[in-house]
Amino acid sequence: MQLKTFLGTGVVSAAIATIAHPVAAQPIPAIAANACTQRTAEEMVVATRDIEITGAGPVDAAKGTRTLFMRNRVTGQTADCRVNTIDGFVLGVTLTSQQPRPPQTVPQSLINACIQRTAEEMVVAARDIEFVQADAPNPNGTRTLFLRNRVTRQTANCLVNPATNTVISVTVTPAPRPTPPSQGQPVSPNDPVVRSCQATIGRQIRASFSDVQTVTFLSDTTRRFFISNAQEGIRGEGQFAQRSRMTHRFSYNCVVNIRNGTIQNATFSILR
Repeated sequence: MQLKTFLGTGVVSAAIATIAHPVAAQPIPAIAANACTQRTAEEMVVATRDIEITGAGPVDAAKGTRTLFMRNRVTGQTADCRVNTIDGFVLGVTLTSQQPRPPQTVPQSLINACIQRTAEEMVVAARDIEFVQADAPNPNGTRTLFLRNRVTRQTANCLVNPATNTVISVTVTPAPRPTPPSQGQPVSPNDPVVRSCQATIGRQIRASFSDVQTVTFLSDTTRRFFISNAQEGIRGEGQFAQRSRMTHRFSYNCVVNIRNGTIQNATFSILR
């Protein structure tokens, strides 16, 4: 409290200073924490156990979104993860301190062999697979190459023998499953926003896979769900067939701008 006395008038006025109390930190919902841990691990091509949450920004009261600050316990690399705290939908992950990769000493022929084998395991075109990095040689002389699907972000480990220039094995990490389509409000397959979302997904599939004959969306799985006051989501499942008679089931997810109906983001994952 601060008191001021005005001489000669006998008037005393009091100005009360307000003491600001710190606001308690808002807890991070488990659905948001888990989603950011998974996506950050995928972006860094590491195991989820290597990722920790070091802090979080304020919650956007209107949209329900929040930025979580992530860190790789092993390398110290950090990332910002923007997530909807209501349904755990990750809007984006930004790596903020990329660690320099070790010199690439793996023969290009061996990288190409891993890319080909990984594409076969994921049932996609080889052009969708990219080499990320390789670990140090094991005591027995083998090495593990880390690869990633540019479209779905699914990753794989390719064990090779540089001495014989051969691929020993390829282990594909399970594709992240989206929130089950059963959650959300059913929506007509003739809804223009749904049709726009599905058209975008269809183009992505045809660009990622060769000889696609048909792409079918399962209307009974189509759901609309809330993201924020400015965005909504469309999710569901479908299947497509190639001329080789191979059929694949997939899930898809679109982020829609509510104000103008445009598709801001669209992704799909192959279901195994």
